[in-house]
Amino acid sequence: MARTLKVAIAGLGPVGQAVARAVLQTPALKLVAATDPAPLHTGRDLGTVLGLPRKLRIKVEGNPDRFFKKVRADVAFVCTSSFLKDVKPQIAALVSRRINVLTTCEEMAWPVPARAAAFKDLDRLARRKKVSVLATGVNPGFAMDVLALTLTAPCARVRRVSVTRVVDAAARKLPLQRRVGAGLNLGQFRRAVTEGSVRHVGLIESAHIVAGALGWKLDRLDETLEPAIAPRDLDTEYLRIPAGAAAGIKQAVRAYRAGELAISLDLQVYVGAESPRDHVLVDGDPPVDATIAGGVNGEPAAAAVLLNSLPKLLAAPAGVLTVKDLPLVHSLNHQELAAALPRKR
Repeated sequence: MARTLKVAIAGLGPVGQAVARAVLQTPALKLVAATDPAPLHTGRDLGTVLGLPRKLRIKVEGNPDRFFKKVRADVAFVCTSSFLKDVKPQIAALVSRRINVLTTCEEMAWPVPARAAAFKDLDRLARRKKVSVLATGVNPGFAMDVLALTLTAPCARVRRVSVTRVVDAAARKLPLQRRVGAGLNLGQFRRAVTEGSVRHVGLIESAHIVAGALGWKLDRLDETLEPAIAPRDLDTEYLRIPAGAAAGIKQAVRAYRAGELAISLDLQVYVGAESPRDHVLVDGDPPVDATIAGGVNGEPAAAAVLLNSLPKLLAAPAGVLTVKDLPLVHSLNHQELAAALPRKR
């Protein structure tokens, strides 16, 4: 008979908590451990952290280093950082313990040249330990890469792919509002951009995912980032944004192939954004023009993409994978998940 898969979660921000709730609702999965260094979470029962009416008898470990060295699980969801330099030792520790890993780390979505060596290090370790690692989510992982690639399926030829994602940050949690600089004056915004604390991580990775899947060799990629200016005083559940301050970001990537523009990615995330949407335009034969009105909802959708990718991860070869390496990911098929679980002897 199929056994239950033991699951650990690192990082209990909005996405990590959403993953935990989804795991608890999946019969084939058993949540066994969690870690987060935030004082609000450290030492508390995970059920309390998640706002559940019952305790789970899982104490949140406040020392991530100790957690990664000692945890026992079959798969771990790592929702700790966008940056590979932070996540690499965490994933390496898990992989060394023969634990499969799904992570939201945007910089792990594709081995861009600047981080290819670290990517290869983890890939070699995962192959040796016979486990698989995947970075995915909504963006990168779906809205600005996989969705666009899916929409190229009916095209005999593709010349250009353009994706526009517009998100009203007012409807999102405080961490995202902070990450896009909402409420900063323009001087603070410019300094934060220079420091790297305000920006969306993963747009360049999404461009590489599209190009890699289509077999395109890119000449160059250009990235721009500017503030979206609040036209009037704006309020969210967490912030007051004065008129003239930054309400969020407008970020774009342009990728060129054979001297021609091949991929355009435009991301607008700001408080008060009008007509939130995910729009994909494929200049192909035939062309495809598709819009998701309202856009894909961030944190719960990211958690769903992670969980829905699990059966594909378990069935995949060992190593570090990208979303282009997986078969079609869809809403969780519990029979498929059960079939992918190791069998009891």
